[in-house]
Amino acid sequence: MQAMLAAWLTLILAFTSCFGLVGEKYDVYEDIRYGEAERDLVTVYVPKNAYDRDYNGCILYIHGGSWQGGEKEDMAPHCKKLAMQGYITATMSYSLYSDEVFGKVTAFTMCDEIDACIDAIKKFGEEKKLNITKLATSGYSAGGHLSMLYSYSRPGDSSIELAFTANRVGPSDMGADVWGSYGLASMLAGVEITDEMKQNGEAEKIADSVSPVAFVNKDTMPSIFAYAGNDPLVQKGNRLSMEKVFSESGSEYEYIFFPFSGHGLLLDPISEMYYYKALYGYCEEYFGY
Repeated sequence: MQAMLAAWLTLILAFTSCFGLVGEKYDVYEDIRYGEAERDLVTVYVPKNAYDRDYNGCILYIHGGSWQGGEKEDMAPHCKKLAMQGYITATMSYSLYSDEVFGKVTAFTMCDEIDACIDAIKKFGEEKKLNITKLATSGYSAGGHLSMLYSYSRPGDSSIELAFTANRVGPSDMGADVWGSYGLASMLAGVEITDEMKQNGEAEKIADSVSPVAFVNKDTMPSIFAYAGNDPLVQKGNRLSMEKVFSESGSEYEYIFFPFSGHGLLLDPISEMYYYKALYGYCEEYFGY
């Protein structure tokens, strides 16, 4: 019964959202190269009214895929939705992990690429006279992890001022207490973790280096994060860690819980509505429109 109700509500919300956005237009600039790696490409969506605005914000979306797959086009629906609301959006691809590139392609590599992508967005904005003054990061799953890791660990590196971050089911804590082992931490940091490292505390330091929660403090930017109650992939330890560090730090955040959903966040249309309400509120407050 709950699933049927959720399905009907999803259809209703989708219809009303589309109905309200009829007539909105945007330009799409595809496959702008931002780096030398094969996948270093970004697509930018520019609303027609952005060209006439004195300044603009931009939301950069980062796709999921377990750091080993996915394409920037996966985030196109989110980009289009926000572009139709008048915000410049972008979606990037990035280098992917595989066993063959262990230690060469890491979470740090991917964060470097986010940095380079933002540089390219800034240059694009200057060329198009869009005056992009602020940027928000956003991502889904692995992309949510990268969005948070970059935003929390490198806030001063971005060539465009970071305003906030908004993420969905992003892994936040790579500690063994959450994942049952240091396997993900090893993969993302590019370091073979030995039993000795587990015993002397070095393994936990490596896990912290790729854990967004390890970088949260009183100065952390405003954040929105969404997690699911029945997610078999990003389990509850991640959301509990996020709630704990943000509550303790006093930094501003909005936590949207999807109690009935799995990893795709598909069974909680009311939570989805609250997520976008929070996102639009952050855009208005921190972008200024």
